[in-house]
Amino acid sequence: MSTRGVIARQKGDSFEGRYHHWDSYPTGLGKALWELSHNQFKGDIEGMLHILIDGHPAGWSTIVNKDFSLAVGFNEFGKGNCLTCGKPSWEHYYQEWESHGKCLTAKVRREMANGNYVALGHSFEVPHSTNAECYCHGDRSEDELLVTEKNAADMGCEYAYVFSTNGVMTILSSYNGDGSKMIGMFGMGNPEAKWGVLAIVPLDGSEPDWKALER
Repeated sequence: MSTRGVIARQKGDSFEGRYHHWDSYPTGLGKALWELSHNQFKGDIEGMLHILIDGHPAGWSTIVNKDFSLAVGFNEFGKGNCLTCGKPSWEHYYQEWESHGKCLTAKVRREMANGNYVALGHSFEVPHSTNAECYCHGDRSEDELLVTEKNAADMGCEYAYVFSTNGVMTILSSYNGDGSKMIGMFGMGNPEAKWGVLAIVPLDGSEPDWKALER
């Protein structure tokens, strides 16, 4: 689900980093950052942050369960061939035929008149993307977006993963004024929300219980 978050460096008493759209709760993004720092980057935290923050300034769709040995870049929905039948997306839907030069027969028009727009008997099954998806490479080329403790909650970010120079990842959670957990919706949150420390994670220590953190 689109639980929004931030991957950031500590800047004094605040943080600066990049937006992360999908699965930014601890069992998603938290676990992914832990595994990335230990496996792909083998403890080179600054090298990891150079890629996650400096190298992809528009932020991320997701890095969760992605393979960083592959080229990073956004994959637009509908590209590639269907996993079920091997045909492109447009062939699955009658309403897209004419724009791709395929004629609508009388039978097809009757089908559409009866509310049936599925041409092949099944919907397009999206090929699974295994590369990390950013908003500045591949099929997206958005401008730089700097996320800080001042604008993150307003953007709907619920968690921030803040790395310090002493090898610690601090996990922050955004809270409403009444102490309830702030929940971001449709790219919006609570601009008055406050950040509280959920966990302080030494990266040379034991892996946290991610599910317990969410509870």
